[in-house]
Amino acid sequence: MTPHISNLPLKIIHNFPYPAEASLDEKKSVVTNYLLDIQSRGFGGIVSNISTRNYLQNPEEHAVFAFVADECERLGLRLWIYDEDGYPSGAAGGLTIAENPEFEATAVVMVKESIGAGENKVIDLPRGHQHFLYAAVYSCDGEGKLISDETGKYVPVYTADCRYATEAVTLENPTDASAVALCFIRKRLYEGTHSVHNVFQCRRYIDVTNRDAVAAFLRNTYDLYAKTVPAHMNAGAGRVTPKVGQIEAVFTDEPSLMGCYINKGLYPRTIRDEYDTEMPLYPVLTYGRDVENAYASRYGRDLFPDFVHIFLGDTEVSKSVRYDYYTLLSSLYEESFFSQISDWCARNGISFSGHLLLEDDIRLHTVFEGNFFSLLRHMHFPGIDMLQSIPSMLCHGDYAFTPKLVSSVARAYNRPHVMSEVSAHAQGGNVTHDQMYASLCAQYALGVDIFTYYYGERFMEPETYTRYNHALGRIDAIMAGRTVADALLYYPIETMQMNHRPSDAQYGSYTEAENNCKQGLMAIQNLLLDNQIDFDYADCDVLSRMTVCEDGTLLSPHGDRYAALILPPMEYTPAMANLLSDTAAWGNVIRVGEDSTAIGDIPDRLTRRALTADKATHGVLRLVRDTEKGRACLLVNTNEEPTTVSFTIAGMTAPVLYDPFADAEVDCTFTPDGDEFSFTVTLGALKSLIVKEK
Repeated sequence: MTPHISNLPLKIIHNFPYPAEASLDEKKSVVTNYLLDIQSRGFGGIVSNISTRNYLQNPEEHAVFAFVADECERLGLRLWIYDEDGYPSGAAGGLTIAENPEFEATAVVMVKESIGAGENKVIDLPRGHQHFLYAAVYSCDGEGKLISDETGKYVPVYTADCRYATEAVTLENPTDASAVALCFIRKRLYEGTHSVHNVFQCRRYIDVTNRDAVAAFLRNTYDLYAKTVPAHMNAGAGRVTPKVGQIEAVFTDEPSLMGCYINKGLYPRTIRDEYDTEMPLYPVLTYGRDVENAYASRYGRDLFPDFVHIFLGDTEVSKSVRYDYYTLLSSLYEESFFSQISDWCARNGISFSGHLLLEDDIRLHTVFEGNFFSLLRHMHFPGIDMLQSIPSMLCHGDYAFTPKLVSSVARAYNRPHVMSEVSAHAQGGNVTHDQMYASLCAQYALGVDIFTYYYGERFMEPETYTRYNHALGRIDAIMAGRTVADALLYYPIETMQMNHRPSDAQYGSYTEAENNCKQGLMAIQNLLLDNQIDFDYADCDVLSRMTVCEDGTLLSPHGDRYAALILPPMEYTPAMANLLSDTAAWGNVIRVGEDSTAIGDIPDRLTRRALTADKATHGVLRLVRDTEKGRACLLVNTNEEPTTVSFTIAGMTAPVLYDPFADAEVDCTFTPDGDEFSFTVTLGALKSLIVKEK
């Protein structure tokens, strides 16, 4: 079986290997030869951009990209646009801020000082910071903890008149006890962040919560591509099968809110924008230029006095304020960046894809993105970044969480594909061919179906590369269809937003509530995966559109049916509590830790399954889908040794076992039992097999 190009992986290429001084004809010759080489290695196309040499500002490179598009059409290759000079997307290689300095990302930091009884304290504007926003003195106990009133609010005993001040601020403690002086100060969001600490380039970043800033990025980048390759636009956004000769999708790379410090000590190869190594780094909170007015408009109160609750508060009021602020950031980010780019892509007939920053830890979602469901629903092909190529790392924990989460978004909003940017970055490129293949198959079992490679074209010989890529393509061709999942698992982003406090630590610091919630969530996820129980994540919006059936199952608007809703250990907002208050109305609800249900009891509570394992098997992943040719099941062994598993599968009439790598059926005995079949199979080390209709 030779797969169609729509089933094959894509190769990412940022700069074709021609010298800068080459003539246009010489550059075109290099492009053609490179594309032929890529094709000879079993790739279905490329993800590429206008050359990063003098990015977006060299008309000859625009002409080269136009030729790339023409050659992809001539050779029958797919083409995606990569939308930035490196990452994170939004800077347009620095042009956005160079033309519009006011669009640079900004933050609020907190300077904290103790202040004695009756004392005055002068606090200077820290080096590199812009201006004060709010400063006040608060009562505290003997350990320096703020004292709230009976409602849970922190009421200052002194407030300085310093809004937008650029001079030193004097604070007074009028009480007869020690107190805490807090200053909230605005600065550019650059030093210490992902903009400085990455492996590509030090470059200032835009305010992604500001619509005008993102519009400038679109003008510099997206509109330029539309002018450069107009004949290759309008393939149709969200197409299941690519239209050869038309640009299929745009790939945006690691945009974020930049909400904490990251990767201290890791510096890029090049510096576009200088950074201040002497700037002090205080606890940091993303703060765009529209946030103050948006906060007042949405919540009817002044933002600045609420900063104390966001940074330090531990009361229920503080949790509510933090939730308000972080959900506002997420919604501004959604409206400015994701919605605006999605609309542009829809108007121009191109699918919107890409991935966000550090998706694999839910504790980081608050500071870098917000609610993944709200953001990624705007992508036609939502995606992930998978830097890990050791298959055993993908069957548990964070590395399994990312593809499961994003594929859940795709199913909830009926998106046809899920993309993964793949590489062996975490291993320094040192993985075997079989490890690469098994890691891709594992991601497929977790919901990914489009792969964009950073594996080098010299990673394998052409014939070998083709064999592996075609095996993956066969899996995609056979498994194309609708996933049959057993349960819904709640995505507890609200718990993270209510409890996250800004920090001056690398990657932030986490509260006990954040850590406990993540630990419980991962324990449930791992248990489900080890028991070959498939599931989707869901947030409040997804749940609000579910129908509860008479048998207690949940039905999505797109026809997906789930046996139960699993609620991990988490905290509830009033909206969530209202939505989920009536357990009976939600049918089969498993509230871990709340109804005496232990995590280990979950498999016994889930009696309705498409595929049932006779025992838990660590390292084996499965995917069941209903396809045009009937039900099919992908089995993936991420273990480095053969693993024998026994299953009972429902919904099939004449199952056979198929090896996509060998492109051949495999002997296997399927024993009928009513409308089910039981079977036992030994999966070779790092191998995958498919159960499909004969």
